[in-house]
Amino acid sequence: MKTNRSLLYIGALLLLSLAFFQIKSGLDQPSPSTTSGKPTGAPFTLTSQQGEVSLSDFEGQLALIYFGYTWCPDICPTSMIFMAKAVNYLPENLQHQLQPIFISVDPKRDSPARLADYVDFFEAGIIGLTGEEAYLAQLAKQYGAFYRYVEIDSAMGYAVDHTSDFYLVNSSGKLLATLPHSISGEELQAVLSKALENQL
Repeated sequence: MKTNRSLLYIGALLLLSLAFFQIKSGLDQPSPSTTSGKPTGAPFTLTSQQGEVSLSDFEGQLALIYFGYTWCPDICPTSMIFMAKAVNYLPENLQHQLQPIFISVDPKRDSPARLADYVDFFEAGIIGLTGEEAYLAQLAKQYGAFYRYVEIDSAMGYAVDHTSDFYLVNSSGKLLATLPHSISGEELQAVLSKALENQL
């Protein structure tokens, strides 16, 4: 009996490990809607603390976009610091050609005012935007971004699992590059500099 019980415990642990691996792997993959076609980006109009902001407002500039949420405990703050450094280390004449944008996919909690306070902390001219849930979901698909709400046992109530990539687009919404979160600072700097110099 003891041997059988031990085997059952081992089997249960293996199943739990396999389930965890499958869930984690699923978060690293794009959503099914993006696998059928290559993401192209898209123009958009979203809401900031100052009112509506459209991508077309930045004519002649490029935008570096990140999808996340302000309640994110680690990935988003780290990515914002990374983005801020990339922007601030650009030559001054190129900085004015790039608009960093943080799009919150958690509109229930991320008000425009909260977003403004959040992005101001990173001191890189990042604009915080959000919109209606259905609109955000469609926009994320067009960029190849994936996110989902996950209930958690804490005062927060839920978290948002999401990809952690940067999207470089022009003011028409054309996706020029998807830059993975694993990219080095030097690589990001090189990509941005080359793209911005081509704009001049």
